[in-house]
Amino acid sequence: MRSISLMLCSLAVCLALGGGARAAIMSSGGPNPEWTDMQKYEWYVGYIARASQICGAHVEAGTLNRLARMSPYGAIGLNQMRGDSFLRNACLRIAEDAREMVADAERIEQYIEATYKCRDDGCFGQSLSDWQFHACAESLKEHFSARDLDSTDVREVTISDVKKAASIDHVQARVRFNSCQGSLYIDLKESCTVEKEYTRGDCEIDGVDSF
Repeated sequence: MRSISLMLCSLAVCLALGGGARAAIMSSGGPNPEWTDMQKYEWYVGYIARASQICGAHVEAGTLNRLARMSPYGAIGLNQMRGDSFLRNACLRIAEDAREMVADAERIEQYIEATYKCRDDGCFGQSLSDWQFHACAESLKEHFSARDLDSTDVREVTISDVKKAASIDHVQARVRFNSCQGSLYIDLKESCTVEKEYTRGDCEIDGVDSF
């Protein structure tokens, strides 16, 4: 019998993440290209959870939403999905993928529990240990470069999902430095583009307002 990892990897390859018909359905952004195939698959579970809800596949969406929340990559896919409607053909494909995932829900859950060494509700609310694996990591790196921030001065970066007006999902990055007591806060849209930034504490950065 194949391992859970091998079975799900085969399923991830069949989905052809990052290319083909599925890529046309996905909004820009997608999973981080530096992730493994399985991490991209976990992201896709979250993406399809939200997309199937929009397409009216509420039963499948409920199951996949629970699985997505068990995985840090699934949670990103769940929160990163954009748009409030899909064309009929896209919804047909989304519903098909949702049904296939639900059929494998038990194996997916077993894989997540084995990967993150957790069980049931204890898997919920996990976070990525390395911000550089986040879907918005490349946008942040480019912004750091534009601001001419010294990478050796960056002590810690944490990224969190936040809700704003009209229940729109945003991402906020908090950057802490070795050279000052305070933080740089960067708000990013769902597309990972920088919306605004500001500092708090005694950190001063050229061109950035302090609050």
